[in-house]
Amino acid sequence: MARSDDAQHDLDDLGALLRVHRKKAQLTGTEAARRAGFTQSKLSKIENGVLLPSPQDVRLLTTSLDMDPDATAHALELIDRLQDDSAARRIVVRRGALTEHAALLAKFSEAGWVVAADPAVVPDWLRTREYLLAAAGPLSERNMRAATALQRKRRRLMATSSLRFEFFVFEQAMRTHVGSARIMSEQMLDLATVGERHPDAVVRVIPREAGVTPALLHGFEIHDDRQVVLTLMPGVVVITSEDDVQPFRRMVDSLRACALSEDASRRCLRRFGLAYRSNALTEKFAS
Repeated sequence: MARSDDAQHDLDDLGALLRVHRKKAQLTGTEAARRAGFTQSKLSKIENGVLLPSPQDVRLLTTSLDMDPDATAHALELIDRLQDDSAARRIVVRRGALTEHAALLAKFSEAGWVVAADPAVVPDWLRTREYLLAAAGPLSERNMRAATALQRKRRRLMATSSLRFEFFVFEQAMRTHVGSARIMSEQMLDLATVGERHPDAVVRVIPREAGVTPALLHGFEIHDDRQVVLTLMPGVVVITSEDDVQPFRRMVDSLRACALSEDASRRCLRRFGLAYRSNALTEKFAS
């Protein structure tokens, strides 16, 4: 979770205050957590300034640690300040990219518009299964099942008439080999026909010579013009503050200005797909 410096100092102070009184009460972290109804892991994160507790969490801890009135008042003052600090809540980092994306998809019944762009690879929503697995690299069997299930959920959402999609595919990503030439050929040709299969989805190519300002350094999604999602290993960043979402809206305007038309994008994608297909045939006969 991203916080202002003042908020992080308050969170650190709160954690230190609780830790001091836990030790003063001669309680282990496990016992103190049990008394407050927490897990030991949760208490550890609170004490180390990693997790923002609720006011109720703090009240439970001050009671279970038998903190004196002055210390209790100070703890409650700190948590009140933290709750009032919007910067403490506006950007959330969630571990487990596959799990968190699946949770976000479950909320899409209320979202009407999705925009996605990635300068390095094909956006998640548009990946074929083989491209997806090649881009992800070695996965455990469990994560492979989760990744393909997530892909199926995205495809089902793209077939939902109440949702609109706008995707930007960078030419530099189209030139980056992810897996074999055959995988790239199938991916490019699949992209070229997205609009035919999904009338509410637009795919436009950002040519290599386009001057995108500011420069896009990582992929992002905007959901219903209110929420930005970034995938950063090993998790997901969710941005909901109006001030923090606004720069991404400006980025989308810049991408729209630079992108090829839908028809030109289809022709470009098909051209790349056929070129990769030719390379795939060459690879086959050379092997």
